[in-house]
Amino acid sequence: MSITESIKLVKYVANANGEKTDVIIPIEVWESLLASWSNMVEVLENQEDATIFQEFLHQKKTGELQTISLDDLEKELMADGLISS
Repeated sequence: MSITESIKLVKYVANANGEKTDVIIPIEVWESLLASWSNMVEVLENQEDATIFQEFLHQKKTGELQTISLDDLEKELMADGLISS
């Protein structure tokens, strides 16, 4: 079911002034929308991760990237209280 078809199944609730106050969505439409949103979020997160990784590779290639040893990272994380010894 497409989003356009799904929207046609939505029912609105109005107050005494005729203003829309709530929406009633059939459960199958709601579950379909949730699945679509979940997929969209996953795609966007994957794109963001790829962009971050590409930037990392670019910085590494151009020498802009500063690295530290694993031992130094561990010391920093312990100093910040993020891991225990």
